[in-house]
Amino acid sequence: MKQFLSTLFMLSVFFASAQQTFEVDWDQSTTEADATFTIETGDTIIWTWANQSPHDVVASPGETDAPADFGSEIIIGTGQTYQYTFTVEAVIDYLCSVHPTSMLGTITVEEALSTQDKFEENITFFPNPVTDNVRIRSLFQFDTYRIFDINGKQVSEGVGNGTYTDANLSHLKTGTYFVKVVDGALEATVRLLKK
Repeated sequence: MKQFLSTLFMLSVFFASAQQTFEVDWDQSTTEADATFTIETGDTIIWTWANQSPHDVVASPGETDAPADFGSEIIIGTGQTYQYTFTVEAVIDYLCSVHPTSMLGTITVEEALSTQDKFEENITFFPNPVTDNVRIRSLFQFDTYRIFDINGKQVSEGVGNGTYTDANLSHLKTGTYFVKVVDGALEATVRLLKK
């Protein structure tokens, strides 16, 4: 029995922190929220060029935490990619040197995160507070979202569109809401403010 429990524990640790690959559309419409992530060592990010414009992925000027081999050359063409596997803990500010004011983000690499932790850490809303329309973004593809008021009453719901979705919240009153984002067994609840 002890051997069985020990094996079960080891498997749960392995599956809780299995390395993953994440994909990012990379073009001028990519917001800083879309390009900011928290991942664990061993995870890979693939940036995919979403238009014909020239882009690269490079450490921001003055960035000292980025590995020496991090960064791409300038690449042109829809569907082109750059990928990098992060092997050490770091906080890396990065950008596209061709579009440095609109294409930028931060990658936080931590030693060990469960899949649930990564899911929770990488749910973003833009803008927050929101007036009418909000973009719900996740590093993971997600299935659905549900919005609840402070009394726990569901006031809106929708489906994911891969790793993001846009929601019109103009019908909601000013106040605090909670958005529950679901991807299979993964769930995260984040506070959203409505102006």
